[in-house]
Amino acid sequence: MKIIEIQERTQSLLEIWENSVRATHLFLSGPEIEQIKSYVPQALEAIPHLIVAVNENESNRRALPPVGEGAPRRNK
Repeated sequence: MKIIEIQERTQSLLEIWENSVRATHLFLSGPEIEQIKSYVPQALEAIPHLIVAVNENESNRRALPPVGEGAPRRNK
């Protein structure tokens, strides 16, 4: 597995987000996901350092948490 920083925010990142949400947020309806999805490109652009893991045997990307100044923080 290779870790890379994404410089260009592409449609594939939006697809990763949507697939993840549909798999884990079963309480959201399709129209709710579509509404939220309209905000995702702007949110992705606001992440200062977007890091993804790429399986070297495939081209599948799996999102990892953003890092750096301005990145969302988890409350413990």
